[in-house]
Amino acid sequence: MTTRQLRRGESRMLAVESPSALGHTSTLIVLDASSTEQPINSAVLHGEVAARLDELPLLRQCLVDIPLGLDRPWWRDDPGFDLNYHLRYIAVPDPDDPTALAQLVARIHDRPLDRRRPLWELYLITGLADGRMALLSKVHLAALGSAGGNEIAAGLLGSSPHLSATTDDELDAIGWKARPGPSPWQMLFTTWRNTMLDPARSMLAIPSRLTSVPGVRALVNPALALLNQRTQRSIVVPNDETVTPRTSFNQRVGPHRRWAPVTLEMDRIADLRHRAGVSTVDVLTALCGGALRWWLLEHDELPKEPLKALVPLSVSDPDAIDGLAGVVVSLQTHRRRPDARLTAIHTEIGEAVVRHGAMPAAEIQGIGGGTPILGMIASRLLERSPLADRLLPPFNTVITSVPGPSDPHYALGARVEAIHPVLGVVDGVGLHIGAMSVGDRLCLSLVA
Repeated sequence: MTTRQLRRGESRMLAVESPSALGHTSTLIVLDASSTEQPINSAVLHGEVAARLDELPLLRQCLVDIPLGLDRPWWRDDPGFDLNYHLRYIAVPDPDDPTALAQLVARIHDRPLDRRRPLWELYLITGLADGRMALLSKVHLAALGSAGGNEIAAGLLGSSPHLSATTDDELDAIGWKARPGPSPWQMLFTTWRNTMLDPARSMLAIPSRLTSVPGVRALVNPALALLNQRTQRSIVVPNDETVTPRTSFNQRVGPHRRWAPVTLEMDRIADLRHRAGVSTVDVLTALCGGALRWWLLEHDELPKEPLKALVPLSVSDPDAIDGLAGVVVSLQTHRRRPDARLTAIHTEIGEAVVRHGAMPAAEIQGIGGGTPILGMIASRLLERSPLADRLLPPFNTVITSVPGPSDPHYALGARVEAIHPVLGVVDGVGLHIGAMSVGDRLCLSLVA
């Protein structure tokens, strides 16, 4: 990774970040510590990450801001890079408390990253029940964009339980010298050039922004189809004019987060999928709709209108940006019968798949090498939705899912039991559900 200026998408992830809108995504990897050949400790984590520094150059990259914020920042090698700063070690206070891990993950996740250093942190969490351990990675979405979707913790995943053979002496002998950052003249010229081009680009972006204004979409859609066809195909909004209802998690969000993991058996989901003739995404979306209906009923909040969710899809449509599209699906929360809810959701998602062309699971896994890429999938779709303009979104929640590794995977020499994505929420959409399959389990994360 060479010194370069941030791309527009990466810079936008920095610009929209605030105390209540976090710019990073996290991933929790639960490990079976009893399956290791040697104990997992801080030295093992340090050695494994140090051995991969050259494979993941973003680990050493930091930001260089332009004075007065006149242009997008630059990536450069951090001349004072300190690996020990980014590696953290913490224990769950009470292994017998089933909520202790969730509270710890939420507290770590809702702290913003230090922009003066490379935008990542990696925690080794000990003291879990049954001798388990966990890895929690935090990485900024701007850094994810520069890495092509590879996450920090994902670099530690592999199909072999063997640890790196690199010794401490070999690590010390690895010479690394920070390359010079951009020169003042280079930044000055680039800032001048971008200042001349950005007004024209802003004018071209006006048609896509009009779609987020209620009532205007129906009037300008014919023109938008010609002026901004690719963006229109990225977010598929239902043709119905039903109002998106408001719930308690469709308000402004604060700086703190709550996180809850859920693990389901893939065999049960596969059985239901085959009997009903639907897809895994259909089943997951219907399950979320049923769970939200139950929760809202319990809190006397269930609206008459059905809730809506943005469901990102990896597609083969050449007109979709980055191979991603999203469909706004009615969660059918007004229906009591689960089978009727599943059928209706299957029909809506099916129409989007016919339009874009579904991408096979193996191809999706190939994008990230079987690693978590949920953060990038969600952020790129939310970036081009009305959420990017801070106006009323046409959905209540986001349900993001990708297939993960089906074969046994290992990290730090231990077998991976689960991978839970911890994704972001923003004003107006205070609930994000992420799902990733790992072997015979479907690992869900609810962030609020």
